[in-house]
Amino acid sequence: MKNNIKSKVMTIANSLVKQGISRSAAMIRAWITVELHTIRTKAAGVTFGRRQGLLDRLNKYSPEDITITLQRESGNAYDPNAVQIVAGVKGKGSAVMGYVGRELAKVISPLLDKGKAVKADFAGITGGHEYGLNYGLNVAISL
Repeated sequence: MKNNIKSKVMTIANSLVKQGISRSAAMIRAWITVELHTIRTKAAGVTFGRRQGLLDRLNKYSPEDITITLQRESGNAYDPNAVQIVAGVKGKGSAVMGYVGRELAKVISPLLDKGKAVKADFAGITGGHEYGLNYGLNVAISL
C-alpha cells in the first residue's frame, strides 16, 4: 500500500515537473492530492452540446443506478491532459457528461496513463430547478 502511494505521488510530481512546475512545488501538490484520498469536484463542460438534456434525464434515476468512470482523451485539441467524465445508468447505456477541470486533470491524467487506480463516484446533480438554471454534475474522485 505504501509503495502504491509513493508511486502515485511520483507519477503526479513527474508529470507536473514536465508541465513547468518546480520539483518542490510539484512534490507538495502531489502529496497533498494523494493524501486527500477523495476530491469532490464539479464537471466542466456540462453546457456543451446535448449535455444539459442528458443531465436532465440522468436526474430522474436513482443515484444507486448511476456509475461514473473517467476516461483519458489524450487527442483533445484544447487540453492534452483531458479526462472525460462518463455517466452510465444500469441497463440504459452511458454518455460523456463533461470533463475533469484542467488543474485537476493535470494530476489525474498521468495516473490514468500509467494504469493507476482512480475511482470516480456520482455525488449529485445541481441546478436546473428553475427556468434558465443550468444543471451541474458533482463527482467524488478517489486516488
